Amino acid sequence: MSVIVNVRHTMIRNHGRQNMFSRRFTIGAVEQQRQGEESGARPPVYELRTYTVYADKMREFLDLTTKEFHLRTVHSKLFGYWTSEIGGLNQVVHIWEYGSLSERAGVRAKLAADPEWIKRYLSRIVSMMPCQDNALLTLLPGRQISLPSNKGVYELQTMQLHGTPAVWSKALLTYVQACEAARQAEGSMVVGAWNSVLGPRQMAAVLWQHPTPDGSLSLAEASATLPESEALAPLIASGHSKLLLPYAVSPLQ
Repeated sequence: MSVIVNVRHTMIRNHGRQNMFSRRFTIGAVEQQRQGEESGARPPVYELRTYTVYADKMREFLDLTTKEFHLRTVHSKLFGYWTSEIGGLNQVVHIWEYGSLSERAGVRAKLAADPEWIKRYLSRIVSMMPCQDNALLTLLPGRQISLPSNKGVYELQTMQLHGTPAVWSKALLTYVQACEAARQAEGSMVVGAWNSVLGPRQMAAVLWQHPTPDGSLSLAEASATLPESEALAPLIASGHSKLLLPYAVSPLQ
């Protein structure tokens, strides 16, 4: 059976809501990561945040984010920021990159002492959100960040797996590589593949970019025929998939 079929919610075919612009990215982040690995430095950590917003506050929340979110990004590196289209209603998803948990702690301390951030943004959005969640991620062994050079839509796959990463990481990496090869010609690509360190345990997260929302459906169809999908399926306890649209403040478009 297809892993993606197992974990997927039905994806939409119409992405008329998108108003994205083409944007070029450098490979600087990948080069920095490679140099860090060669020097023995600890690789970066990534914080995955998911906010659920009251439906009647979503427009106000996003407008305020457009206007004031620079007060947050001045303190640390935003990797990506999206709204959830399918797989989570009235949600925003964002990923932050840190050199270490110590760096993150320093950033949080600076934010707590930033009166403009608190007054103009944080204090105004707190009452708009019934739920916030986060998880700390590290890249799977052998994986690097691949920054897209074109606009697109995104798909975040999360899987709960049986056992420790030592049990399933090789099968997952092989599966991801097989899916990449199957969809590369059509323009789908893996931006990042991680496992959790804090938050949900034994969780893997794979972030895809597709040229259109239909790319997620094509990926599901392609994966259904892969032997690597069959090999990984018994190791998956549960899974979820979200179709994400990049928001205006996101470096990834």
